[in-house]
Amino acid sequence: SSAVFDPSKPFNPWSNNKGGISEDDFFKDPKGTLKPASDAGVAISSVASYTSTADMDRALKMVKACSAAGIKNVRVAALPLPKESKYDMPAFLDKSRGTFKELVAEAKKAGVRPCLELHGGTPYPSPSGVIAFLKGIPPSDAGVLLDPANMISDGWEVIPLALNIIGPYLAEVHVKNSQWVPDGDDPHGVKKYKAVASDLEDGCVNWADVIEKLKLHAYEGWLIEEGHTHDR
Repeated sequence: SSAVFDPSKPFNPWSNNKGGISEDDFFKDPKGTLKPASDAGVAISSVASYTSTADMDRALKMVKACSAAGIKNVRVAALPLPKESKYDMPAFLDKSRGTFKELVAEAKKAGVRPCLELHGGTPYPSPSGVIAFLKGIPPSDAGVLLDPANMISDGWEVIPLALNIIGPYLAEVHVKNSQWVPDGDDPHGVKKYKAVASDLEDGCVNWADVIEKLKLHAYEGWLIEEGHTHDR
């Protein structure tokens, strides 16, 4: 993420915003970069990085920086899905899972737990998918970031089922919302829809129900606000 917010450019929650720090700065001085937060008494529960095992050197630098900063959980994606519409899924899964297991082994030495976020464009957008992907890796070594809003467009499983599937792998919950909106008609006149970011109260995720089910599972972890609808 960008270290300096440029008000002359459009707000972007992934780059041009007031809360981001640069990856390079974090790598050079992990504790120093986070000092403003620690001085303010703000806990750092995890680092939501944009690294993936497609660049293992960068991913390992992220893990080492988190270790130096005393941060346990870090979001690191495995290999993204191929761009082709048709491909050898078993072979791809073996390769992607292999790279992630390699990262987990190195991260364990550093006392850091890589976490996979339920997200589109990955081979694990759903709770069932991510648990299958993590087979053989214990929850002490890798975690899952539950993102119900992401699941609206890709990977949806109802929350009671989702929480029972994820079980002890649940490391963090991302709080935002998404809704389906009309997106014109296709050439045959069939209505199309697309999922867009929305305010918490307007989306398809029933957050009151999510919180109720998290309480049922005695979840005591973090709820991370990740809304993409307000400039800040």
